[in-house]
Amino acid sequence: MGVRPGFTASRNWWVRFDDRRAWQVTRQSPFVVLLVSCLLFCGLWLTVLPAETVLRWVQLGLGIVVIAGAVLVSRFPLVAVSVTVGATGAGWALGLTADPFVVAGFVVFTYAEQRGMRRIPWWIPVGALLVLLVSLGLSAEGVEDRFRGVLLGGIVLSTSWFLGVRTRQVAEASAERSRTEERLRLSRDVHDVLSHSLGSIGVRAGVAAHVVTLSEGDLRGVLREMERDARTSLTELKGLLQRERSTSPGAGNAGPALSLAGGLTDLARSAERAGLQIRVDAPVALDDLPVAVRTTLYRVAQEAVTNTIRHAAASSLTIAVSVLDGACRVEVRDDGAAAAFGFREGHGLMGMRERVESLGGTLVLTAAPTGFVVAASLPLPAPESRITS
Repeated sequence: MGVRPGFTASRNWWVRFDDRRAWQVTRQSPFVVLLVSCLLFCGLWLTVLPAETVLRWVQLGLGIVVIAGAVLVSRFPLVAVSVTVGATGAGWALGLTADPFVVAGFVVFTYAEQRGMRRIPWWIPVGALLVLLVSLGLSAEGVEDRFRGVLLGGIVLSTSWFLGVRTRQVAEASAERSRTEERLRLSRDVHDVLSHSLGSIGVRAGVAAHVVTLSEGDLRGVLREMERDARTSLTELKGLLQRERSTSPGAGNAGPALSLAGGLTDLARSAERAGLQIRVDAPVALDDLPVAVRTTLYRVAQEAVTNTIRHAAASSLTIAVSVLDGACRVEVRDDGAAAAFGFREGHGLMGMRERVESLGGTLVLTAAPTGFVVAASLPLPAPESRITS
């Protein structure tokens, strides 16, 4: 069976775009379509009594064609549109149906949802006019009823096509937004995993390279610390990739169920190894906070510490975490002189802001001659709805 590029047909009666389109259209069961089509045929076709017996057989044949087209729309959409619209139009021209193209409208909707581009195609009004002219040429009886029926049929087909194309466009836009959000999330995670450790490794490597009086034992100690940081980053990166490859729903969005108090302690040790005097002021019950809040607070503090080590030329650093009035706040303050010259939001600060705002929080960055301050505030859920782990 020929399949349009970008689609994959399966025996389960659904159609999926490939990764370039990345959205899926689920089809109704063919048995449901068959049942509904048969009911519509009985109510809108068989209730119309033709003047001659031979026309009754023509009526049955056209009805079978319409039903077959509706059932086969997922497999052969273009053929289904052609036969259902043509058979229903022939039935109207011969006065054999009262169906205002309802079954054909479902087929047109399905085809437009798969492949439609323009919202208003030219062939619908032209086809309606052609059916009306043919109907007038065959018989002058019931002209008003046929005119109303064909007009209603044109409206049904036009609306079905418009809704199908609109559904397709909304699905594509939603898929594009999802891909963009996923790329941003993944870039933030990779940046957070690698930036801190690589920045610390770079600083210690630079110090070791320029301090000529460093003893062999001290040098080996620096190398062991760099190795430890590298292994830690590789472990975090491995965990991130495992979550991305997981097939469970929402696994890629699940953050690590880390201990915030332990994470802040590790950040403090890393800053001390880089030559900073650091003070951590945090309540004991940090690990009772929701996982998403703990993860975001840790990532904000991690990025702030990394920027201080790499850019601030600071000598001291303070990390303060507080919980007050239904919100949790983290503030990282350094005494770096580089802040006096201003700053530009790079990938790290932008990712930090996106993380905070995704939870409904606020991020304030303050640069002054006395240092740089990163302050993030996150709202906490109500106690009865709070989920901890």
